[in-house]
Amino acid sequence: MIIYTPQETARAICVRFHTDQPVTATPYQLKGVIIRNFPNHTIVPFINGEYRGQLRYPRIQVKVLRNQLCIFGLGQGYDVVKAFHPELESFQVEDQIYKVTGVDSPESELHLDHQSEQFLRYKFITPWVALNRRSIAAYKALLPGERVAYLNRLLVQNLLFIARELGYNVGYTLSARVKLQSLSPRIVEEQGSGSFKGYFTSNMVLPDYLGLGNGITKGLGTIVQVEQ
Repeated sequence: MIIYTPQETARAICVRFHTDQPVTATPYQLKGVIIRNFPNHTIVPFINGEYRGQLRYPRIQVKVLRNQLCIFGLGQGYDVVKAFHPELESFQVEDQIYKVTGVDSPESELHLDHQSEQFLRYKFITPWVALNRRSIAAYKALLPGERVAYLNRLLVQNLLFIARELGYNVGYTLSARVKLQSLSPRIVEEQGSGSFKGYFTSNMVLPDYLGLGNGITKGLGTIVQVEQ
């Protein structure tokens, strides 16, 4: 059983596995490979749903970014991911075998309770699934200006949720402003939810490869900081 402690290990890590061929598997398939091949590793409860009732925001996120397997860990997941990645030398998905030829593992500090002096710009490198089945109908009835304000509020809620879930007290007025490719959501068929591509700015300092919105466990809503 995992024990929650406020303001968890204040680090994040994203391990990008370089393989001898592009990874075409889904995050769901890759999680299955890890669970089957490393059944006793401490990473398994973080990705098989065992901790879902205790940790509402996933501390470990398995993603496929630019045809590379990436495993992101923050808070309680940081040490687990750091300890796991040297053990993965190859993996097989169905009939395809991938050999790991190298890794990058950028790390960052978590400063969710520190207000940035200037707005920082972030890019969604995978679609942000902001709208669920219940909210998408209400969103579609809004005027364009109302849609922007609505999504700004949703994004602030996403960020505050993560900060509070990790035990951070956000003692400043958090702001976020979206700049999306389109205000018309792309429907994520299997979920019936609405997703968006584009950028946003915020005065919260966020780690690269953090996931926002819905579908985080599928690698959706992944962000990186970019130059203004």
